[in-house]
Amino acid sequence: MLSKSNLLYNWTFIRAVKLLMGFYVSFEAIGNQQYVLLLIAALFLYQGIFNVGHCGANGCSVPKSSFKK
Repeated sequence: MLSKSNLLYNWTFIRAVKLLMGFYVSFEAIGNQQYVLLLIAALFLYQGIFNVGHCGANGCSVPKSSFKK
């Protein structure tokens, strides 16, 4: 479950760009009557609002190995 602080805080430049792209693509899709593009706009809006990406909110981090020589 997403916390309220995740929606209001932790805004980065890329997150704002995703949100703006979502609004831009949605307005262009409606204006040009290309409603399939609304799916792409919904994806950008979802990523921008909830701060998720293709790897999730934590990014593509790899756990550290405990192996020692």
